Amino acid sequence: MSITKKTTISIVIPVYNVENFVYETLLSIKNQTSQPDEVIVIDDGSTDRSFNIINNFKNLSGWQVLQTSNQGLGLTRNFGKSIVKSEYIFFLDSDDLIESNFIYEMKKLILDYNKPDMILFSGKTFSHDKLTNKKLNLNFTVEGQFYRGDKLLSNLVNKKETLPQVSRYITKKELWIKNDLNYPKGIAEDEGVFFPLISLSENTVVKKKSYYSYRLNRPGSISMGPVKPAHAEDYLNRVLFTLNFMNLKKNLINFDYSAWCYNLERKCLKYINLCIKSKKKISWKVIFKIFVKTKNLIFLLKIFAISRPLKLFLLELL
Repeated sequence: MSITKKTTISIVIPVYNVENFVYETLLSIKNQTSQPDEVIVIDDGSTDRSFNIINNFKNLSGWQVLQTSNQGLGLTRNFGKSIVKSEYIFFLDSDDLIESNFIYEMKKLILDYNKPDMILFSGKTFSHDKLTNKKLNLNFTVEGQFYRGDKLLSNLVNKKETLPQVSRYITKKELWIKNDLNYPKGIAEDEGVFFPLISLSENTVVKKKSYYSYRLNRPGSISMGPVKPAHAEDYLNRVLFTLNFMNLKKNLINFDYSAWCYNLERKCLKYINLCIKSKKKISWKVIFKIFVKTKNLIFLLKIFAISRPLKLFLLELL
């Protein structure tokens, strides 16, 4: 089937210190049965051989290899998004993989479903020890169904699902532009834009087939290293981003307030845990703002259960 001229897809790959994995990632793009219209690979100030490796791909048709000065994953993605020329954007992490028919299948789905705002799809995990492989399902959705944002959010919250990784959905560039959406500054911010994108999407299509492989337990990754104060600061940025979005978009017809409160509380509890582990001072002013927003006493009890500083503070008042 010839579909190359009917829709276009760009892939954006931020790169930072992944010399042992990035070549395999880029090969999974180069070996596509139907090539993407644009590939933007951005090295964000790597201190290893990552840039030298990705630079070998710069002469491929439609590929760009660029450099930025260690501004972080979120801002690097924003930069890539700002120069994308295609109708659809797909963000791929620099140590993960896509199936060889990914671009072909995505273009076919885009046309079959009359150019939806988003396509969600399943994936699988893999690791060097091959002991943690599993399928990443979308249990809060039905195969092939069109969804508005409010319905997807409600399903997600009711089933208490983990949010899909950034590389498990493809979006129209227009969805980002018309809603002025950007990734918040931070180390790991996939959640920062997923809720806004889903909330604002008028038509999201679900495909439960696995097109993406997520690498687990990578040496040098944030999840494998010690918790640092910067990780807590990153999560605080997520919390503030979510809070600001709720304030700006609360009058949307399809705005699911309870789902957003759940998302906000989830991020906040993670932030407090990271502060405790990294011995970083907790921003109680932000926590109070969230409690005022959600008015959820259970949320307050959860904070009390995990936070020794809060317990000590309250005991001093008695």
